[in-house]
Amino acid sequence: PFGAASFTPANLSLLSVEQALADYAALLLALPAELGCRSARPSVDPSRPLCDTVLFGGSYGGMLAAWHRVRYPHLSLGAVASGAPVDFYDGVQSRFAAAVNRTFAVYGGKGSGCSSALQAALAAADAATPSQLVAAGVRPCDPMGGDAVERYVFYARGAMASTAMLDYPYQSRFVGLLPPNPVRRACGDLLAPGEPLRRLHSAVLRLVNGTGALRCVDLRAELVGGRPGWWADGSDLGVQSWNYQACTELPLEPITSDGFGFYPEASGKQAAQLADRCADRFGVRPRPGWMGLAFGHGADYRHHSNLLFVENDKDPWQIGTESVASGGSVRRFVAAGGAHHQDLRFPSPLDAPGVSAARRVVEETVRGWLELNPRGSPARAV
Repeated sequence: PFGAASFTPANLSLLSVEQALADYAALLLALPAELGCRSARPSVDPSRPLCDTVLFGGSYGGMLAAWHRVRYPHLSLGAVASGAPVDFYDGVQSRFAAAVNRTFAVYGGKGSGCSSALQAALAAADAATPSQLVAAGVRPCDPMGGDAVERYVFYARGAMASTAMLDYPYQSRFVGLLPPNPVRRACGDLLAPGEPLRRLHSAVLRLVNGTGALRCVDLRAELVGGRPGWWADGSDLGVQSWNYQACTELPLEPITSDGFGFYPEASGKQAAQLADRCADRFGVRPRPGWMGLAFGHGADYRHHSNLLFVENDKDPWQIGTESVASGGSVRRFVAAGGAHHQDLRFPSPLDAPGVSAARRVVEETVRGWLELNPRGSPARAV
């Protein structure tokens, strides 16, 4: 919100989950004056009227919607959180990788062996040398250092994870320009004849270079790296803003792959590297246990109310709500055949039946919340 000055220490201190939730709380309190709506629910403070409000969010927005119900349950009727990994803490890395592999196995083409080809290609990248990366077509933006292979593997894993996440049945521009069914397209690359590293990089380029404008891959930016001061002109505040949050409250969600991907760093060495780079870049270190303490883990959501988590089974981030304890008015629904918060996107004739079913569940759930209005008068959803 402060342009190039957003990254001064004083302004960065405002970039937190807690501040975002408080800002939304202030917004909800301002709605009666702005919209003229009134809730039939009694207010603890008669001088503070409320509107009947239902919260919706996808991805990070879905996380905020769920956390708002945890922190400010008195300000809304309920929340629909789609693709919202609220329980994504240390220990999930292997399950996340398995979820990526599953999407490639199930949606890469029946009997294609794509998941096996992906794992073999990533293993080949792990064992490669910098010169072999160059021979496979990898064009780094800077000379490769001693950790270039590790950075490239992280870059490739992020790209493949985001390809799975974004496997919509139609062309999309949500993150980058992607064709319909990008997992199937990537599998075509991974299963083509030729050397595994070159096939892997072709699949990576489908995500990061859909427009053909990318001239090199920025390996230095992996794990919150990059050139000192490269964001100071305010040209890339989205990536840097998110990485600041990965350096504080969301350490398993750093941006990868030239800003097109996300991938959780491994425990141990990679986590330590990320913490050191956070200290160099922003003067902070991650607090890996804070969010679980402040907002709870999946099983703790049984203590809350009126929360609907919607997941789509192509999306590897769905593992971040697997542990949510459904019961009472807290529910989790998984849409077969859907990609990242596809249920919140405009309907398409190409949507899988599971995505359409998810939208019906959302509608039925929200209708139920609105019927809690004791006077039966229509409520305004915002």
